[in-house]
Amino acid sequence: MNKIIFPLSSGETGCHRLDPIVKEQLKAKPSTGGFYEDYSPAAEDIDIPGARASATYGIDISADVEVQSFNIPCGTHYLPARRYRLPKASRRVILYLHGGGFTVGSIAHKDAQCRYLAETSRSTVISLEYRLAPENPYPAAIEDTITALHYCSNLKPEKLIIGGDSAGGCLAANAIQQGSIPVDYAFFIYAALDLASASQMKDPWSYSFYVCEEAEKPLVYNRLNRFRKLAEDIKVLYLQNNTDPLSELVSPCRIQNVSRFPKSLFVIAEYDYYRFCNEAFAQRLEWQNIDSEILFYEGVDHGFFDRLGSLPQAKSCIEEIGLRIQRL
Repeated sequence: MNKIIFPLSSGETGCHRLDPIVKEQLKAKPSTGGFYEDYSPAAEDIDIPGARASATYGIDISADVEVQSFNIPCGTHYLPARRYRLPKASRRVILYLHGGGFTVGSIAHKDAQCRYLAETSRSTVISLEYRLAPENPYPAAIEDTITALHYCSNLKPEKLIIGGDSAGGCLAANAIQQGSIPVDYAFFIYAALDLASASQMKDPWSYSFYVCEEAEKPLVYNRLNRFRKLAEDIKVLYLQNNTDPLSELVSPCRIQNVSRFPKSLFVIAEYDYYRFCNEAFAQRLEWQNIDSEILFYEGVDHGFFDRLGSLPQAKSCIEEIGLRIQRL
């Protein structure tokens, strides 16, 4: 399996230290409470409006990308979507799924990223506004993704690609496994591939897995703790009606038969809560003779992709994905 390691924005590599830009951003983050305290939220106590209002927007660095808003029919409702492409794009189509813990985020929050992806890949990008929990719990977002994948397939593309970040990466994997449309390539940006609690994960999660400087541990642990708690929020808000997070229909890292997966790219952040399930899933594909590749970004955290225009690694990530799609 090919693994490419990307250094800090300062050019340093192999130092197991927070990127200087990320470090300053994390200093401004509020405390998430005790790192080891029990956390069992009730739905009414989770601040969904606050989370939706605080989502991060990237900065548009693209040029000459045409953008069109439209709707995709899906049963009794319509799915808002945006189409991004250069004036002379190829006939490759990318279905993109935004992140946000299945409860937050929108096509607007990944507008800059999709513009730049369309430019660097020279492909048409379809960004999907899938339904969010808790208003629309599992499996609504998966159903929407599969419907959108059918729509993209009906465009008769030269190559069909699917990808997403965080929850969007999970939905991309869900759609590959559960849908009927074969895809030619997939990319997963720090995908939420295991929705179990930290103690229930396929490979039980621990802060001790992360190597960092002693002085930076409070910042790293605070960031990781946010996602340890988010995993519990997801169980309450997205996995309603006693949906089992250990099911392979929910958590892609638990899929037994991965034969439906195409050649895949995994973008992994050194200080990401979901780092290890992504590494394990990439290895699983390799064991089944499915080509997989890892882009490993040192010193950054979950969400670095959101900071296009302010964090060099976000720009690098899109360029690397775009280059690989051009080569298909």
